[in-house]
Amino acid sequence: MLFMGQEFLEDKQWSDNVPGHPELLLYWAGLGAADPTMRNFQNFIRELIQLRWRQPALRGEGFSPIHAHDQNRVLAFQRWVPGVGDDIVVVASFANRTWFGYQLGFPRGGRWLEVFNSEAYDTYSPQGNGGEVQANGGPMHGLGASAFLTIPANSLLVFRAG
Repeated sequence: MLFMGQEFLEDKQWSDNVPGHPELLLYWAGLGAADPTMRNFQNFIRELIQLRWRQPALRGEGFSPIHAHDQNRVLAFQRWVPGVGDDIVVVASFANRTWFGYQLGFPRGGRWLEVFNSEAYDTYSPQGNGGEVQANGGPMHGLGASAFLTIPANSLLVFRAG
């Protein structure tokens, strides 16, 4: 659920009572400002919503945790549509550092497309996996394959079997 203006970082409550509270109008002009922060965040929200509709596994019933590491602050899980597949691996980092070469289990070997990377909306230094990873490592986390990832600080990554 998004509240009015939240999709582009509005920082105050809003009112549709313009004559009584003109100071509470949404700051739409921020989307056209020189600083791209609001625009980038709006694009991030748009892509995140579209991702759910483009990837049926994110709406499916299949769910299995892959990895939860409290000290590294990394969480990964698998989603799929039962009886169909369309596997998705979601990786979330709650760490204030980027992890390079972080090995994680994947449901099967081969190419996995990075279909979402929240870091792509970082104006200053986006990091990621170049759009894909190869799950050509041995079994890990109870799954048949593994891949080495770059997991940006405070990020969300979504991979789809490709």
